[in-house]
Amino acid sequence: MQGISGEFLHAAPAASGKPAVVTVPANARGILFLPNQSPDFLLRDQDGHILVGPPVPLSTKRFRIIERGTGRKLTPVAVRLRVEKQMGVQPYIYYLASPEMQQCAEEKNASMPICRRVKAMERSWDKPEPEGPSDAVKRFAMQQGLREVSEEIDASYGLYRIEAREGFKPGKLYDISYRSTGRKLTAVLRMGTTPLRINAPGQFSIRTDGAPRRERLQMAQGGTCSRTAKLASQPLQLAWPPAYDAYESLVMYFMRHKLHQEDRQQTAPPGRFFSFQYWPSLCTDIAHGSSFHGNGRELAVGDCQAPAAREVKAYAGVLEVEDRLHETAPLSVTFPKAKPDECPAMMDEVYPIYFVSAQTG
Repeated sequence: MQGISGEFLHAAPAASGKPAVVTVPANARGILFLPNQSPDFLLRDQDGHILVGPPVPLSTKRFRIIERGTGRKLTPVAVRLRVEKQMGVQPYIYYLASPEMQQCAEEKNASMPICRRVKAMERSWDKPEPEGPSDAVKRFAMQQGLREVSEEIDASYGLYRIEAREGFKPGKLYDISYRSTGRKLTAVLRMGTTPLRINAPGQFSIRTDGAPRRERLQMAQGGTCSRTAKLASQPLQLAWPPAYDAYESLVMYFMRHKLHQEDRQQTAPPGRFFSFQYWPSLCTDIAHGSSFHGNGRELAVGDCQAPAAREVKAYAGVLEVEDRLHETAPLSVTFPKAKPDECPAMMDEVYPIYFVSAQTG
C-alpha cells in the first residue's frame, strides 16, 4: 500500500486478494493511517524556510467504514496525531505563497515577473554569502507580507488516526477503505475484547543491549543503495510495561539522541536532541514508527576512532489507543577507547542519511 496514496499501519500480512487485518485492543479509538501527501513546495532556503501552497488536510470524504454483519455505515473522523510536535521536531518554517506566486508551479507561467524572481532566488540558493544568504526565503516572505503557516502545515500533514463518530464496538470487524488518485486502499479493523491498560504498573525505558563494539556495518548512502564502514556501535533496547506485551506489534517508537561533542560520522551538532535511526540501505524499507531491527531495538553508531558520548531517549506508545507517546528518561551511552589498529587509518567516511536531521528546542 505504501507509495500509492498512503497506508494503513500495523496490518498483518493478508492472503492473496484479501484486505490486510489490523487487530487492536477493545479500547482502541481507530486505525492508524499515514497519507502519502505533502505540501506543494515552491522554494526553500538553507535555513529551512519554505514557500508553499495552501495546506490540504486529509479529507474524511475519501474514507468509508462498514460494520461487518450489520452493514452499518459509520461516519469517519480523521484525528491528526502530532507526535513530531510532542518530540520537539520543527525542522522547517513555512510561508504561504500568494495566489500569484502559486501559479509559478506551472511551467507555462515561468515568464511572469514574480515567477522570474522566484526562479532567480532558486538559482542563487547554493551561492555563498553575501550573494545567496541562507535565509533568503524568510526575507522574501517578510518583504512580500506572506503569512507563516507552520502550524497549519503541521496540523495537516503526517500521521492520522481514523475513528468513527459512532465509536467501534469490542469484538466487531470493520471494513475500512480509502480512495485517492484512482486507487483504493482497504483494511479490516478487528476490535479485540480486552482493553489495553495504559495506566497499568510499569514504565517505558531504554537500555543498552550488550556491550558497545567496533564493527563493519552496512550503511545507507546516496548514489548507491549502501556502503560498508567500520564504526563504533551500541545496540539499544526499548522496554515497556507488561500490559503492552500482548500488543507489541502496535507499539510505535522513535529514538532521539544528544551528542556531548562532535562526531565525524554524525551530521547532528552536539548539545541538542535529534532523531536518529539505523538504516542499512536506501533499498530497505522501514515501517513508520519502527526500526530496521524491530521489536523495540535500535543501533547507535559513531566514529570508530573517537565516537561521541551521548544521551539517548525514546518516545513510544500505542497510538490506536493513546493520543501521546510516552517519553523515556535519557540513557547515557559511552564508548570505550579504540584499541590499537582497531580502526582504519583512513576513516570510512559515511554521510549518514539514515540520520534524520530534526531539531528540538
